[in-house]
Amino acid sequence: MRKLLLPVALATGVFLLAPPAAQASTERSSAAETATQLRSRVTVTYPKEIRRGWPARYTFKVANPNEIDDETLVLATDLPRGIVSKVRFVTKPRGASCGTHSRNAAGNYEIYCVVRSLNHTKLTMSFNVWIKTSYYGKFRAGHYWAPVSLGGGSVRDYVDELTKDDLIGHTWTKVR
Repeated sequence: MRKLLLPVALATGVFLLAPPAAQASTERSSAAETATQLRSRVTVTYPKEIRRGWPARYTFKVANPNEIDDETLVLATDLPRGIVSKVRFVTKPRGASCGTHSRNAAGNYEIYCVVRSLNHTKLTMSFNVWIKTSYYGKFRAGHYWAPVSLGGGSVRDYVDELTKDDLIGHTWTKVR
């Protein structure tokens, strides 16, 4: 009889402790869902393969930026250092400050836009990247997106606020 009561008592104790733990995990998952919903607003299109000497076009599309609570939006792409020949913006959002930075904190080539006006139903940023003709193989680009609040800073300050948590994803492009 004692052998049967001990497992029943343990199971009852676990059952009584489960609701607060389940509630905590629900709070964590709702925060994760909110971050996922924000990330799902942004899509990035890219080429899987380019010919040597031809540009690779990357396009960010942001759906419903007018629903974002913050005042500014930062869109950025990191490319490996030493392979970028030139960058030209094809489409910039209205009210955006766009540019490049040859060495960011990670030592990569960074292409960014800081959008200060979010009163749009959609935003598009598109740019062409030419890779050095001496480069063969695949390269990986990291794409970042983050809403930030305006403070007393420059465009570089907003771009420097990007962290690994703001990563949308990585893309691979083959140069043939």
